[in-house]
Parts: sequence; structure tokens; C-alpha cells
Amino acid sequence: MERLKLFLTSFLYNHSIRKKLMFCSMLLTLTLATTFYWLSEAFVSRLIVQEKAEYQVNEFKQTANYFKSLFADLDANTNKLVNTALVQTAVKEPFQQNDFIQIGQRVQRLTSEINDTLLYHDYIDKIMILGKNNLVYLYEYDNGGKYAGTDFNFTHWLNDSAAYLYKQQEGVPFYYKPVGPPLSNDKDEQTLALMLHQKIAYYRPIRLENETIGTMVVTFNIPEFAKEIFYSSDVDETLQLLTNQHLPIWSNKPFSLDEEHYSSSQQSDDTSYKIIHKNGSKVLVTHFQLPSYPFELMSEFPIASILTSKGGTHSFLFFFGLGSLVFVMILSFWFAGTLSKPLFELTQGLSAGFAAMNERAPLEPRIIFPNYRVRSKLIAYFVLTTFVPNLLFVLLLTYVHYDNYQNKVMQLTESTIQQVKRNINYSLKNYDRLTQQLIYHPEVQQTMRKSETTSLLPTDNMMLELQFGNMKQRKREFLSMELYNQTRERIYTGMYAGTVPISKTDPRVFEKLDHSSGELLLIGTYRNLYMTPVLTFARKISSSSESNLGSQLGYLIVNVEQDMLSNIFRTIRIGDSGYFFLMDANGTILSHDNDELTSHVLSKEDPLVTEMMQQMSGSDFKQASNKRYMVFYDTASYFGVKMVGIVPSDELKKKVLTLVWYSAAFFALFGILIMIIATLISSLISKPLRKLQDLMHEVNEGNFEARMNHKGRDEIASLARHFNNMIKRLNELITENYQSKLREKELMFLEKEAQLHALQQQINPHFLYNTLESIKWMAFRQGANEIVEMTTALGQFFRGSISKKSGLVRMSEELDHLEQYLRIQKIRAKNRFIVIWEVSTELQHFLTVKLILQPIVENAIIHGLDTMEADGLLMIKAYIDGTHIHIEILDNGTGMTEEQLQRLRLIEEDSRETSQSGIGLINVFQRLHLYFNDSFTWDIDSKLGEGTLVRLHLPMLSEDDSFTKSLSIES
Repeated sequence: MERLKLFLTSFLYNHSIRKKLMFCSMLLTLTLATTFYWLSEAFVSRLIVQEKAEYQVNEFKQTANYFKSLFADLDANTNKLVNTALVQTAVKEPFQQNDFIQIGQRVQRLTSEINDTLLYHDYIDKIMILGKNNLVYLYEYDNGGKYAGTDFNFTHWLNDSAAYLYKQQEGVPFYYKPVGPPLSNDKDEQTLALMLHQKIAYYRPIRLENETIGTMVVTFNIPEFAKEIFYSSDVDETLQLLTNQHLPIWSNKPFSLDEEHYSSSQQSDDTSYKIIHKNGSKVLVTHFQLPSYPFELMSEFPIASILTSKGGTHSFLFFFGLGSLVFVMILSFWFAGTLSKPLFELTQGLSAGFAAMNERAPLEPRIIFPNYRVRSKLIAYFVLTTFVPNLLFVLLLTYVHYDNYQNKVMQLTESTIQQVKRNINYSLKNYDRLTQQLIYHPEVQQTMRKSETTSLLPTDNMMLELQFGNMKQRKREFLSMELYNQTRERIYTGMYAGTVPISKTDPRVFEKLDHSSGELLLIGTYRNLYMTPVLTFARKISSSSESNLGSQLGYLIVNVEQDMLSNIFRTIRIGDSGYFFLMDANGTILSHDNDELTSHVLSKEDPLVTEMMQQMSGSDFKQASNKRYMVFYDTASYFGVKMVGIVPSDELKKKVLTLVWYSAAFFALFGILIMIIATLISSLISKPLRKLQDLMHEVNEGNFEARMNHKGRDEIASLARHFNNMIKRLNELITENYQSKLREKELMFLEKEAQLHALQQQINPHFLYNTLESIKWMAFRQGANEIVEMTTALGQFFRGSISKKSGLVRMSEELDHLEQYLRIQKIRAKNRFIVIWEVSTELQHFLTVKLILQPIVENAIIHGLDTMEADGLLMIKAYIDGTHIHIEILDNGTGMTEEQLQRLRLIEEDSRETSQSGIGLINVFQRLHLYFNDSFTWDIDSKLGEGTLVRLHLPMLSEDDSFTKSLSIES
């Protein structure tokens, strides 16, 4: 947070108005677009996940119906099997354990009967039949039947060991997983326990006259059974079959169950669903309790897979958003530049200086919308660059979300139709199978041949009644059956619920059957005497006898209650008001609860119905009575029956309408935010401009002390600085003449005073030079080398002191002058101190004020080193650092006390406040101040008994500098 604050502060102070405006509009645009995108994504994602959960419930209901149909068929077949005389005889009649011929015959008959009855149940794994006569018969689906008994005792098993089996509900499947030791050590009972181990199984007692004479146990091949009942077209979905105690039975993926799967926050009947976190991602878990069965269905679906949209949707949104951002950048750059251009041009003009402004034409910046205030322009700027582009983006985003939601609903509805199709196919397949078994039954075949020559006897009718009863027992929706011989004479009718004979309702059926190849045909839909809608199926009966194989024997007519098919999808909800119905190959609606509603949307003459008849599956939109509907359809594998689903489009709009209201509310809040930000930013920009305007009025009235304080580096801050500089410059021009003349006179006086100090009492320089030369030669002839050296140095020192040059000399000349002075002092002091030079060669050609080092060194020698008998040290150090020359003069003399040092440091203040002048350090400071003003600094450090250090920090000057030339002119 602190870094963000520093960044914003730095940005607001260090950037131009254009950049500030662009930054604000870009930030608002990105904030709005990103916020709304994620909010809308979350909202629509919740809708899609909820739809997926509801459709998953529908699919589980279809799976439950399919599960129920499978077991109903299996139960009917096994019930028929255990009640056949052959099976009852096989388990009741005694046999010799070593009579393998008799055992083989009995096994063969049982195997044949099971094959005939359970032929189509290919998910069966094993069947075991235990008889009162201690028969143990084991049937394996792939290997057939065999005798498996050796030491089995049915009475002992039934009374003791079979308790775990008989506590299960008869005819209801269960999952067996032993939790304790084996029930018995007998070999046959262990075989049974091994067959049941971790298998889905169920049993049927074989009874005769209320006596249990045997038991049939059936186990399933769980993977094959699961593949049969489950349907999923998505590889990301994890399907699981569990017991009602949450014990895993089967999964299409490795098991990973958690207890939190079973605590649900939303429930509907026996179904629950919730979203959990699993392996770092969100997963939709749907849990369904199978009615009347001790099993549960579970589905796990990754939320990311559910929300996957059509290819390119997110890419399209990304590129559109990127394009919008580029548009905002271009528009912001142009608009912000247009608003700030007058200030920028004025700032540039003032930055060029007064001289440049005199040479150029007057500034006349082009101002956009000159009749509007800055605040109004800024508000318009933010509306145009932020609100309008984001409004377009949000409208597009809402449309894309609506389209994605609609596509997801269509996808889920199509998946549900596939489930319905599977159940419809299974029911129609059973109709075909049952009618086929009926017409090829040996007794039915014999009766049909007999009917060609003679009338049927009551026993024949009883046999046919029994066969139809067996079929109706397996499929209760069968209402009636009619048999016609080859001459189209009805020889049998099993009339239920007042069904009208087909020979009266539609005699053309026989012509259709004559042209068929023996397959089951769907004739159409009719109503019986009670106006109950029925489906009429028919098929041609052909001979199965080898002597006249394939010859026609007659016709079979079966009427099936329509509601049984309607029940398959009656519990399914697609949306709040969507529904399913069936349509035959002619476009006739077969089954629906509300025929008026269905015919209102689709009629047989509708072009969409014609298109549906030509296509196997698909989806389309239908407009009916000022309403729009989504229509889905698929074709069953039998009879060309169409499964049709209709969902009103208003449902989707109604759900997504909430998103629109959220968008409107969000935009209202965003509009308020824009107004607040625009007002704030306009105040930040216009307030200092108004203040600058007021100060200019004060200056115009004569107040030259006006100043504007505005921090930052934008155009307004630049104008404020130029305004302050202008006022300052005006004040300087007023007093410049007086100050410059006074400064010149004072400077000349101090230079003359310095020269007089250097010469001290010299009157005639040339006389002094000649006298010193005579002394030097006399000493040379006498061999007094020290006198020679001293007089030479003294002569050169005086020449430097009274030079007629201006106040600035090269640093090399100043150092030479100081070196001559030190030569004299060293001779005088008889070398009681040494001099160390650390002078950079880089500064030799730079200029400095003349005669500033010698007075400082003189003070160091007189007040510091003269009192020392030996080991005196004087160091002169000069170097360049940055844009300044640094000179340090250090001695190890007596030093100064803190009071002396404080008085010496007050030289600058005293010399400024008073008009005193003098020789030494005061003279040096005053001359440096007159030349450089505040461009130089100096300081003194000293400790008593340790020495003194004087530092000078002078600006670097060369002969080509404008400042140096101006000093030469003034001099």
C-alpha cells in the first residue's frame, strides 16, 4: 500500500497533464472492464453450474428409469424361470451324486432354459441354483452351465448359512462385501461366497406349494452392468455407483470419495448437489438415491469443464477488449493532448526565456471549445474516453454471456435427449424382443398353422391367453393382443381396456405387413373406447418350421399404453417450463400431457417438422405466437420415433435479465464514480489555474511580492515556476543598475587593498626588483645559496602580488605564487615544517580569484606552525569533484579553541551585515562572495593542540565561460 501511495504521488507530481488524464481514463477503463468481466463471469458461471446440476439430475432420473427397466425385465425373466416346471423338477427330484449321465441331462436342460430366458442380459456374470435335492448348478455367462456340488447340504445351508442372503429383500439387487470370517468351511458354500464377493447380486427362492425347494442367485458383471446403465459423453465426468451406505462399487475413474460429498446444501427429492474443492479445483458433485433400490449414483464434474465455452469466445472478448483499450488510448491521447496543448505551448514559450520570446511571434494557442470551462471539458473527456467504450464492451459481454448460456443449455438438453433416447430405445427394443419371442414360440406357431384348417379349441385360446399374460407380466403397458391368420381372420383377441380391433380401425395394416420383412412396425396412435391413447404395433408371423421356413402364417397386433413411454421423460424438467414429447415418422405427436401446448408450437404441417423428418438429430429455433422456442430433437433406433424437447427462450432471457439489471446498477454506480473523479480531477487542474489567474491580477495592480507555490512537474507547476521567476526577474531589473555599480566599486577597492597588502611598504617596484637582483648576485658570489634562493622567491612573489591582471588568474599561477611564498617561509623558519602538495593536474588551466590561498597559508604558518620547534606539517590538497574545485589547507600546529573557531566562523555573517573590509581571511571571503555569490562554500575545522583544516569549494571556471567574459568586461 505504501509503495502504491508513493507511486501515485510520484506520478501526480512528475508527469504532465496529458499523462495524468490518460492514466486516469485508462485506469478507470481497466477497472470497470475487469470488474464487470469477473462479476458477470461469476454470475453466469453460477447459472451454468446450476443448469448443469439440474440437467445432471435429469440424467440420473433417466438412469434410474433405465436401471428400473433392466431389473424389471430381469426380475420378470427370473421369476418366469423359477416358476417353470423344468427348473422346479430339477431342484426337487432326487438324483445320484455319481450318476453323471442324469446330472449332465439335468444341467443341459437348465442351461438351455436359462439361455432362452436370459439370452439378452449380457451383463449377467454367474447364476447359481441350489436345490432341495442338494443340487448345486453354476452358470457362467461365457462358459455355460455345470454341476458344482459335492458336499452341499441344502437344509443346513437354508437354516444356518443362508441368513446373510435371505435377509436381503427378495428380487431386489444388493451389493455383497463380507466384513467377517467365512460363513462356512464347506466347499460349495465357499464357492457361493466367492461368487457373491464384491458383486451386485440378487436371489429368488424357488417355491412349490409354499415350500422352498431351491434358491436362484444371480450376480452381475459390474463393469458391464455400469456401462449398460450409465451414459456420459464427457470424458471429464467421473461417474460412480455406490451402495446406500456410500460404499463404492464402481467408478469410471479411480475412487477418491470424501465425506463432504454427502452433506449437501441443495436438495431435490432424492437428489443433492453441491460444489466442493478437490485437488485444488472446484468440482460439481451430484448425488442421487435410486428409488426402491439400495444404490446411489454420483457424478463429479470439474467446474472448469462445465464453464468451457465455444472455441474462440474468450479470445474474441480478449481481442475486443484489447481493441477497446487501444481505442481508449488513442482517444485519450488526442483529447487529453487537445485539452492540455494551450498550457503546454505557453509553458514552452516561457521556458525559452525573455530573449527568445522577443524574437518569436506572440503566443496564440488554439483552444478547443473556448466557450466551456475546464471542468466541463474534463467531465466530457471522461464520459467520452471511459464511459462510452466500456458501455459497448459491457453490452457485447452481456450478449456473449447470454449466447454462451444459451449454447450450454442447448448442449445439456441435447445430452438429456440422448438419455431419453436410450430409454426409449430400450423399451422399443423390448417390445420387439417380446413380440418376436411370442410369434416364434412353438405352441403359438403350432396354433397359427392349425388355424388355417380348423377352428381353435378352448385349450388353444387358454394357451394363447397364457402367452399374452406372460408378456403383459413383463411389460404391463401391453393393453391387448390380436392374432389374425393368413386369411386376415381374427383367431384370438386379448381385449383390455376396451381396445377397438385393428381390422375395424385401420384394415390397411395388413397390406403394410405383407410388404414388410417380418420386423415390428409402429402403425400409429389410436384411442380405445375409454379414449385412452395407445400405440399400435404389428408384425407379420412367419413359420419357423424347417419344412416351410419363412412362409407367412398370419399377423400379430399389439396395443401399448402411451403413458408408459411418457413416464420415461415425465419426471424430466428442462428449464422451468420446457417439456418432451414423442413424434412418429409421419410427424404425428404420439405422447404428451398437454397436446394443446405442443400443437401450439409444432404442427404436422410445420416446415420445421418436415426438416426434422429429414434429419436424424439437431436443434433449431421456432417462433410461435410472438414467442421464441428452442427445439431439440433426436431419432430413436426403432420406428423412426423422434424425441422432441421444447424450451421457451424467455426462460433464458429471464435468468440472464438479472445480469442485465446488475449491469445497469453497476453502470449507475460507475457513472457516479466517474462524476466524482472528473470533478475531483477538474478541481485539481482548474484550482491552481484560477489561483495563477488571481496572482496575475495582483501583479498587474503593482504587487511584485506575489508568489505561487505549486508542487510537481506538470504544465501548471512549470507555469508557476515561470511566473515566480518572472516576478523575481522584474524585481532584479529594478535594482540591477544600483547594485552592479556598487559591486564594481567595492570589488576594485578590495583588489587594490590586497595589492597594497602584498606590497606592504613598497614604493618603487622596479627599484625593489633591481635591489633584490643585486643582493641575489652578491650572495651568489659569496656562496650564500640560501640568500640566493630566498631573494629569488621574494622577487617572484612580489611580481605575482602586484600583477596588473584582472581578478581571475589560472590555478597554476595562483599555486606558483603560493609556492614562492612557502619557499621564503621555509628558509625563514629554517625548515621547521615540511610542505606536502597533492594537487590534481586536471585543474591547472581552470580560473580562480587571485590571491586567495596565500592569506590562508600565512595564517596557518604564523598562528599555527611558528610556535613549533620541529616536525611541522603543512598540506595543500586540490582536486576536482563534480562541478567544483576543492582546496584543503591542513596544518598540525597549535590549533584553536572552540570559542576562537566560532568567532572565525562568524566572519561570513559579520562581513555581510557590516561594511568592514580588511586583510586576511575577511578579505578573501568578501572577494569570493562578490565574485561567486552563493556558488562557493568554505568551512574551518580546528582542535586545540592538533591543528587546523580550511576547505574551499569553488565553481569550475574556464576562459570561455560567459561568466568569466562578463567579469572581464566589468573589470
